[in-house]
Amino acid sequence: MVCALYRGARSDGEVVKLLRRFRTEHANNQFLGLEDAGYIVRIGAETVARYSPVYASLTWNFENELAGGCLEDTGLKRAGAEAVRQLTSLGIAVDCAHLGKRAFAKVMDMTDMVVVSHACSAALYPHPRNLEDRQAQEIVSRGGMIGITFVGSFLSKRPSAEDVFAHADHFVQKFGPEYFCFGTDFYGSDDLPDGLKCFADADRLHTYFMRAGYEKSVIDRLFVINLRNYLLRNRH
Repeated sequence: MVCALYRGARSDGEVVKLLRRFRTEHANNQFLGLEDAGYIVRIGAETVARYSPVYASLTWNFENELAGGCLEDTGLKRAGAEAVRQLTSLGIAVDCAHLGKRAFAKVMDMTDMVVVSHACSAALYPHPRNLEDRQAQEIVSRGGMIGITFVGSFLSKRPSAEDVFAHADHFVQKFGPEYFCFGTDFYGSDDLPDGLKCFADADRLHTYFMRAGYEKSVIDRLFVINLRNYLLRNRH
């Protein structure tokens, strides 16, 4: 499991306090992710690295100190480019989930250490937070991970568990199963389909994959193995 720390309205000091708390209280199978990490310009990437995040997203949906988000596509700022260089040198992947297209393209030019923590397919449902196939190809070609999310507004007009399967299936059929997992956004969003409100509910998704003829080994990769292998390979 990756637990993402979202900055929101928290001060830099409050963020650091939560980082310290996570370091002392997290379980062995819990890993840290950072969302909207514009505070890097003040507290420094080296400080962030002490808490061993697997990834850091430069923005949330809007422009911040580092880059433009998916709703304000103002590109990658100078401070953002420096953050990408520093994060890469420290072994921390850049999460491109919330980036605008211009910033996304620039990050692809700068590093191969990239992931998309939670998104769906723009080919199936157009939404500013969803990935176009060409963007997914950029992540896959660099060996990154893409987490298929359960956020209803990313899935369809009337989101369901079957829509989660459809988005996952689209990516797997196009790019193979090796680079995909689930980025549920449990505890980060209330916009979840009926019957997919918690981790216990997620087991119901297996049925859709089995009905579609997926082998158990591939289902296991998508639900557990791909993410586990990525996290263990990039632990630091």
